[in-house]
Amino acid sequence: MVALALASALVAIGGIAYAVAPPANTVIGNQASASYLDPNGNSQITTSNRVDTTVQQVGSFTLDTVSSVTTTVINTKIGAASATVIAPHVLTNTGNGSDGFNITVKGDLGNVSKIAVYPDADFNGVADSVTALCSITTTTNTCTVPTQTVDGNNGQFGFVVAYTIPSTALTPTTPFDTATITATPVTTSLYTAANSSAANKDEVNLTTQAAFNVTKSLTLPASGTTAPGGGAWPVATSTGQRSSGAACSTTWAGGLSSSATCQYTVYTFSYSNSGGASGRFNLQDTIGAGATSGITYVAGSAVWSNSPGVAMGDAAGGDPAGVDFQVSGNVLTFVDNTVPVNTTRSVSFVVLVNNTAAVGTSTTNNQGNYNPNNAALATAAAPVGLTTFTNFAPFTVTGSYKVVLGSTAQLVAGAGNTDTTAGTPNGNTTAGDDTARVASAPSGGQVSYTVRIWNEGNASDVVDLLAVSPGTAGGTAFPSGTTYQFYAADGSTPLADSNSNSTIDTGVIAANSFKDVIVKATIPGASPAATGPFSLTVTGTSSGNPGSTDATRQVLGAVTGPLVDLTATAAGSTAPGSGDSGVGPSVSPTTTNAITAGSTTTFTLFVQNNDSAMVSYSLSSSGSSAFPGNLPAGWSVKYTASGTTAATCAAAPAITSLSVAAGAQGDYVACLTPPANAALGTQPVYFQVSGTGSNGGTVIDTLYNAVTVSAPVLTYTATLAPNNNGQVAAGGSVTYTHSLANTGSGMCAAGAGETYTVTATLPATEVLAGWTVALYRDTGNGVFDDASTDPLITGPLAGQLAVASTRVYFVKVFAPGGALANAQATVTVTADFSGNAIPCNTASATDISTIVTGQIRLDKTQALDALCDGIADAGFAATPISGKPGQCILYRVIATNQGLAQVNNIFISDSVPTWTAISGASQPATQCQSANVTPALTTAANYATSASSVSCGSTANTVAPGGTAQLDFAVKINQ
Repeated sequence: MVALALASALVAIGGIAYAVAPPANTVIGNQASASYLDPNGNSQITTSNRVDTTVQQVGSFTLDTVSSVTTTVINTKIGAASATVIAPHVLTNTGNGSDGFNITVKGDLGNVSKIAVYPDADFNGVADSVTALCSITTTTNTCTVPTQTVDGNNGQFGFVVAYTIPSTALTPTTPFDTATITATPVTTSLYTAANSSAANKDEVNLTTQAAFNVTKSLTLPASGTTAPGGGAWPVATSTGQRSSGAACSTTWAGGLSSSATCQYTVYTFSYSNSGGASGRFNLQDTIGAGATSGITYVAGSAVWSNSPGVAMGDAAGGDPAGVDFQVSGNVLTFVDNTVPVNTTRSVSFVVLVNNTAAVGTSTTNNQGNYNPNNAALATAAAPVGLTTFTNFAPFTVTGSYKVVLGSTAQLVAGAGNTDTTAGTPNGNTTAGDDTARVASAPSGGQVSYTVRIWNEGNASDVVDLLAVSPGTAGGTAFPSGTTYQFYAADGSTPLADSNSNSTIDTGVIAANSFKDVIVKATIPGASPAATGPFSLTVTGTSSGNPGSTDATRQVLGAVTGPLVDLTATAAGSTAPGSGDSGVGPSVSPTTTNAITAGSTTTFTLFVQNNDSAMVSYSLSSSGSSAFPGNLPAGWSVKYTASGTTAATCAAAPAITSLSVAAGAQGDYVACLTPPANAALGTQPVYFQVSGTGSNGGTVIDTLYNAVTVSAPVLTYTATLAPNNNGQVAAGGSVTYTHSLANTGSGMCAAGAGETYTVTATLPATEVLAGWTVALYRDTGNGVFDDASTDPLITGPLAGQLAVASTRVYFVKVFAPGGALANAQATVTVTADFSGNAIPCNTASATDISTIVTGQIRLDKTQALDALCDGIADAGFAATPISGKPGQCILYRVIATNQGLAQVNNIFISDSVPTWTAISGASQPATQCQSANVTPALTTAANYATSASSVSCGSTANTVAPGGTAQLDFAVKINQ
């Protein structure tokens, strides 16, 4: 079962089964972006909040071929008195999550003397062990198999039922006995009523004549049964790639073995006579037609176990004494003239897995049919009574994977590409080679390159992406600290890690198709002016076959500009691997702190301003080197003044911006607190400082630290997150959302009558300047509605804050009407539990609001559409939802100009998340619309969609203050 499940996963693209429903509890996350020109003509990109949908588990299963309670006879077995006959069965979990299944076998007539059930993990119809899963001798009772856990997405449990005919049985009877096999899932609530149980039957017949039972498998015959000519058989594998060429031999001619070009395997039929007399055995198999069109019989390769090394004749005659074998077209027919009682024999032959075989088992799943009784008059030319089928013996074709990367000018077709050297770009001399070029980029700026990625394999693939400078191609490295991000072809939608292996990837690329991706190199703002050329290598690695890689080169001619340096010490470190001097992050953590879950640790951060003017910086953190990013759920960071310790972090005022004079260095402390239920082990923590340099470019540096979390202690800890930065027009308002979370292991405000307070305050100077703030409590939907629905907070709050629970509050900041551009106000939001019997800490967060003349805010919400009719089942919200495979998600993205000046060329971009498809989902009535945008955006003129992305916008429009653009679309969760 494990082997088959693994093979199926590999077939389905690098370990992720994209063709089936997403596994239960998969989180489908999505984030939109919008580009526009600000009032100064600068190109800007803003991103929305992320919305998440958790996939619910749905249950479905089959027992052999049935999904409900039936009386269908799956196996008919025949035997003499004292014989034991074997009936194979397979339970398949076709739902999207693991579940337990209870299986029972009960004799209907009570005539067999024993029933036993054994595992059959390789599905060859033979028990894997002599130890039964269950066994009964009184067949009016029920044989109950211990609960079996079966993986979802077509995970399987194979088993066989052994029936013993008593020695006292005398009179041949049909049926002698029948048995009912029933399977019932443990979590019945996941299943429909019709699929809450499945049952079928086995039939056992008593005979005094010959009685044959057969199993079919992709295995070699018993030791001693050599291949034709006395040589070795090819490896008898049940999984592998198909042949890569059409010129593979289908004639034995002295021997064959598998190679990188030609794939062979061996089928073996084992047959036995469990009856009361000798008899003639008759077997037939169809190879290379219909459901087995992916395999071809190798002429001259069939061997009978009683004549090792001797090929049976494919035409009439030429067979060893005692058997008759013929091949007519695609049909193989075998007759053993006399099989004594209690005798087991076999017939084996070789097949070629064709180069046209489909990935998976749809064209390579094979079973034979035979006569279970004495076929007295049968010959290979005239078989008799082939009414009984063997078990299936599937060969699982795994995909072949090949990726090719290059510039769009150089890679114009999937076959015959000039870039044939895996992992190494072609020459670096002409405009049409495997290289893209940009003349120059400023320090703190971005440079973009288009990379075309071809999937030249025969199966869908996901290509992991890596940008390294200078990489395997050599050359001069980009300035230290340059960061690289991958985007979809629109240049706006960030690529994600769709196959959950911690590497950014392309998403699914169909066989013999391509995707274009954009790689953006962000030059550190502190990089000095320098002349290149600088070289960047982008490498793509197949998820289906990590050995298949290719690379392409990107070149930058020159760099200009001043910067910033974020270090862990005043002097910085240049230690190999963990040095933090210069632009980071380093490849290893510079500092690693050890703490217990729920406690606080500190990191000292030194910010060196290498610019010629004072720069105001902001600090941020991430659990990965990608920014913007997040630490794991429940982790919190607060930036404070120099000298703060872990013990004083909670009381220390938060710092939200850092102003450092030209040539000077400032030092600060980051207070980091994981939740009490944090995962144990080492968690990367990246700190980033960013600001706007005197040349107008963004200056950035990143420091790589880490925290090793040990077992939690009982703590009483609350966090208030996140810290927000927003923009607001003079006289306008902006609303921020905060979540107060109990991240400790003890309850906050646990005692009867205990309370806590949540406050939002402005500094006195900002109050005098006309700024005001109001604080509201969320009543349940996570979105600020209005003051009547989400009440204003005016005093202490009652009620417990349970472990791992959260409460949401809204801070609304009102800007004075006469405020000047770039004026700022900082609101400190505080949750105070002091005064309680066992108080949680005082938690705080900050909201920084900046006056702007033109600014786009991007808000994303979602709603479930269970019927996939394009109509939301409930209101849109930014809060997480859950949905089942086959249901739809409606997304709504609204871009609002919250400034006092117009902006131009609004363009909203979004992606179709992994595990979903835009096809099959009924779209909302209107997908693209606007208000106070000239010319107005419409679905007909401004909405675009593909299998992977959607957009609403244009390159020529004006968005007035207060104007909005809205993108609506639907996706369907794979099923």
